[in-house]
Amino acid sequence: MEIGLFMDTHGLGTRDETQWWLQAVPAPEMQPVEIAKLGEANGFHSLWFSDHVAMPPTSVPITYVNTETARRHYPERFDMLDGAVVMGAVATHTTRIKLAPSVLVSPYRPPMSDARQFATIDVLSNGRLIMGVGAGWCREEFEGLGLRFEDRSSMTEECIEIYKRAWTDDLVEFHGKHYDFANLVMNPKPIQKPHPPIVFGGVTKEGARRAARLCDGFYPIFSEPAIRADHYDAMQDEIRREAERIGRDLTNFRMLGTLAARITDSHDAFGSREPRPHAAGSVEQVLSDLEKLSEAGYSMMAVHMDCPTGTVSELRDRIAQFGSEIIPTAKKFQAKGEWRRDI
Repeated sequence: MEIGLFMDTHGLGTRDETQWWLQAVPAPEMQPVEIAKLGEANGFHSLWFSDHVAMPPTSVPITYVNTETARRHYPERFDMLDGAVVMGAVATHTTRIKLAPSVLVSPYRPPMSDARQFATIDVLSNGRLIMGVGAGWCREEFEGLGLRFEDRSSMTEECIEIYKRAWTDDLVEFHGKHYDFANLVMNPKPIQKPHPPIVFGGVTKEGARRAARLCDGFYPIFSEPAIRADHYDAMQDEIRREAERIGRDLTNFRMLGTLAARITDSHDAFGSREPRPHAAGSVEQVLSDLEKLSEAGYSMMAVHMDCPTGTVSELRDRIAQFGSEIIPTAKKFQAKGEWRRDI
């Protein structure tokens, strides 16, 4: 199993007995290029960057649909750095580590513009882009961007198809419900051929089917303390059914995920409570949870480091700890199932 690092460009994660959420970090303290270099030096496989444009304040009630508790995961008036811009900077200061949006909310921007931006990232990084995409969840954000929230699924599917055409066709043409154009040229193409891998971030059966039809992998969320490795087994079955329906071979399809994790010591009440929070506890306990995820088919987990202090200095310490105590053993875990294991 490979271990990715979820970046701090939207804040730092933490958990209690039942929930996970982000803590605000001032933009000057985030230091994403330095954190990226530290992640690469400590053996992380990839860096994952959140995507939002503008969020409503806490006075506006919203429901976060990606978890069981539906708790709002974003604080009041927090700083957000733009993922694509930061990825461009990181690409020029790293040499090996892969880069991914986690995930790009595809309907938010014109797909040809996104195709050009992320092809540029693939070129600048010499072929290190993983294209994480999703349909989005925040109605207020859609409305603020002049978009219909109800159109997000069909817009996302058209965006994914346009990315592929922009990255592979000499003349790009598309005729759909939301986008209609012909005779456009977009160069340079990405370094990766036929195009960078596209993984769909989702937690629903609809998202799983969309991943099977249009993408190269599925990327659900394992951040809640009570979640376990088998939580999305039904989504994997949905992927298999959809692949059978359309006649798709799944040997080139990946199962990835993102989770919160914290190594604790024997005096830490969080890691010793029962039931024990997922991916929290001693090194051996965290590795045991990662091994169960590999047995459930997952070959890469992007880790949101639990940082209770909300400081980047704590994030640095946890990156180094994972690099020395978790990653070397986790790399020995072989994902089970018919899924492709590398990305």
